[in-house]
Amino acid sequence: MSALPLLIIMKSVIAFLVKWLLIFAVASVMIFGVVRLMPSTPVEQWLTSFNLPHTEENVAKVTALMGLDRPLPVQYFAWMRNFFTGDWGLSLISHVSIRDTFIQKLPYSVSIGLSGILISAVLAFFLGYRAALHIGGVCDRLSAALAVFSQSIPSFITSVFIIYFLGVKLKAVKFFTGSVRNAMISAILITAVYQLGGLSRVVRNAFREEMGKSYVRFAISRGFSREYVLFRHASRPVLCTLIGAVIANFAWVFGGSTVLEFAFTIPGVSYFLVDSMQSSDYTVLQTYLLVVVIWMFCVHAVLNLVLYALDVRRRA
Repeated sequence: MSALPLLIIMKSVIAFLVKWLLIFAVASVMIFGVVRLMPSTPVEQWLTSFNLPHTEENVAKVTALMGLDRPLPVQYFAWMRNFFTGDWGLSLISHVSIRDTFIQKLPYSVSIGLSGILISAVLAFFLGYRAALHIGGVCDRLSAALAVFSQSIPSFITSVFIIYFLGVKLKAVKFFTGSVRNAMISAILITAVYQLGGLSRVVRNAFREEMGKSYVRFAISRGFSREYVLFRHASRPVLCTLIGAVIANFAWVFGGSTVLEFAFTIPGVSYFLVDSMQSSDYTVLQTYLLVVVIWMFCVHAVLNLVLYALDVRRRA
C-alpha cells in the first residue's frame, strides 16, 4: 500500500474517532441532564416506597445518602470517572450493583436483537435479490407484505398470538416454565421477521438500481445471465447499501427487545430498566443510555471496516 492511501485511511480513522468523541461528550452531558428532568426524583420515590413523610428533613437526609446533594458538575465528572474505571455504582433504590446486573442480563437482550438482525440481514439479501429479478413475483410480493406487516401490527400482538396459539391452544411449546430457550427462540424469530421486510425492500431497490448501470448491461449483452451478473458483480454495492441500513437498526438491539422480553418473561435488562424508570433511578438510567452510545460506536466501527473491505473503490 502506497503512502497516499495510507495517509487517507489514517485521516479517516482520526476523523471517525474525533466525531465519536464529540458525540460521546455531548451525549453524556445530555443523558446526565435529561434523566434529572423526570417528573419525580429517586428521593421522592424512595420515601414513598417506605411510606415516609416527605418532610424537608427526610428529603435532605435521603438526598445526602444518595449523593445527590453535591453540585451537578461534581456528580457528572464523578460518574464519568467511575464509569470508565469499571465502577458503575449501585442502584439508588435497590442498592444492587449496576455493572453486575448488566453483565447478568445484557446477554439476553443483546442475543435477541443481534441474532434477529443478523438473521434478517442474511435472509433479506436473498429475498431482495429474488424480488429484484422478478418484479411482481412471489418474492417481490412477499417482501412488500412483510414490510407492511411489520409497520401495521405491533410485535406485542404477534407475541401474544404465538403464546396463545402455540402455548395455550396447541400446548406444543412451554414458554413460561423451565428453560427460557423457547422464549428466546420465539423472540429472535419475531425480531428477524419484523426487520426482514424493510431490509429486503432496501436490497430489492439497490439491485434494481444496479441493473440499470452500464457494467451490468454490458455483461448481460456478452451473454451472461441476468441472475449471474447481479449475484456475481452487483452484490458488493448492494451489500454496502444493506450494511448501511443495518447500522441504523442496531440501535434497536436494546430498546426494541423490551416488548418481547416482557411478553415472553425473558430476564433481560428491560425489566431492570423499566423498574428504574418507575423509580426515577438516575444511576441506572444514565448508565443504560451511555452503554447504548458505546454500543453504537462499536457497531459503527466494525461495520465501517466491513464497508471498507467491500468497497473496492475506496481502496483504489
